[in-house]
Amino acid sequence: MLTEAHESPLETAHMGAEKLWYRLSPKFYWKRMKADVVHFCETCDVCQKIKTSNFNCYGYLIPNPIPSRPYASISMDFIVNLPMCREFNAVFIVVDRLTKHANFIPTSMGISSKEFARLFTKHIICRYGIPESIISDRDPCWTSDFWKGVAQEIKTKMLLSSLHHPQHDRQTEILNRLLETMLRAYVNADCNNWVEWLHLLEFTYNSATHSSTSTTPFFSLLGFQPCSTLDHLPKSPIFAQDDDVDRSADDYLAKIAMHRDSARQAIALTQHEQAKSYNKGRKAAPTFHLGSKVLLNPHSLEWAESKGEGSKLTLRWIGPFEVTECINPKVYHLCLLDKYPGSPVFNIEHLKAYKEPTEEGRTIMPESAIWKKESQEYEVESILGHKRIWKTKTLKYLVRWSGYGPQFDEWLTARDLRNASNVLREYWKLNNL
Repeated sequence: MLTEAHESPLETAHMGAEKLWYRLSPKFYWKRMKADVVHFCETCDVCQKIKTSNFNCYGYLIPNPIPSRPYASISMDFIVNLPMCREFNAVFIVVDRLTKHANFIPTSMGISSKEFARLFTKHIICRYGIPESIISDRDPCWTSDFWKGVAQEIKTKMLLSSLHHPQHDRQTEILNRLLETMLRAYVNADCNNWVEWLHLLEFTYNSATHSSTSTTPFFSLLGFQPCSTLDHLPKSPIFAQDDDVDRSADDYLAKIAMHRDSARQAIALTQHEQAKSYNKGRKAAPTFHLGSKVLLNPHSLEWAESKGEGSKLTLRWIGPFEVTECINPKVYHLCLLDKYPGSPVFNIEHLKAYKEPTEEGRTIMPESAIWKKESQEYEVESILGHKRIWKTKTLKYLVRWSGYGPQFDEWLTARDLRNASNVLREYWKLNNL
């Protein structure tokens, strides 16, 4: 009776529990009828996949940890699709997360992972040392096997964002917008001389007081403010600075330490205020346990089926998928077949809990998109060893499949084992990788 009334296009046509209750209550009654109607609609596979969410502001802001020293933690990103100037058409931006000191490095969109590694070594590592952690989006440069190998070699932790969640690296996103605005003020009509202004705008940004630290990036990093054109103007005697300053080494180092500590405290206060503003109108994120099932929103992820002709009639949610790891309260790793694009790590804003039907014979909604054919998957029993391919800086793992003998052991990369992340992580811990 519930199936007929809920699924029939002549009755309620999946309109929800309230409509189903009003349709049935004048004609039928049984004990706990309302509860059964609500449960039946909540566990309807079709309803869960075709309906949009009325509220999706789940999860409070989780600020990134504050670094202990300059360039211990950096964030980086690209500004791409710029007009060709000399051999450059992109800007590589690197920001120190403590002092907010920035580097604007001209580059090309077509560089390989090896060329990018040389660029990073030349402009960052050779000037400021090896960072302990790097925050970035999922640009192909950072997700390549070569760059992963480089990061492992220099013992740097890559903190990649989940798909379509730019808030993870909001600091660099804001700086990208600021640099684009400054460049518009100085480029010529053909917009092909932007490289000539890049180093000047870098100096300007690093000389300006930052709202988070209440001091300039130059002063936080160097301990002094470099002179600019205004410093060479005639000074009034009233505002002349006292040149009789104690410049002993101990006082100088203590002054730098004091200002950096003040910067950390200012960043902590700013993060508190940002979290307070961000969390207004938001609810605590739902918790998904290991093994639980969730649905995925291909429209918020801008996958192919959410675009073009007919996209308004495609499913709002696809799945269900099993949760294999909770990375943090707002980010989860899913068991995702390789027919789906991108990384299997998703922010809570792209997920919702799936309620499995308890009755037999319920209608299951098929996927409306035609994905590429998935590969066969086998269960990993254990990882027996690893080797490094030095030519590509890639780690490969010797895998023993569950239910198969040693003759079927196979060498695979970490990407091939993305749905066996728990087994891989345990192996890393045991071997200090």
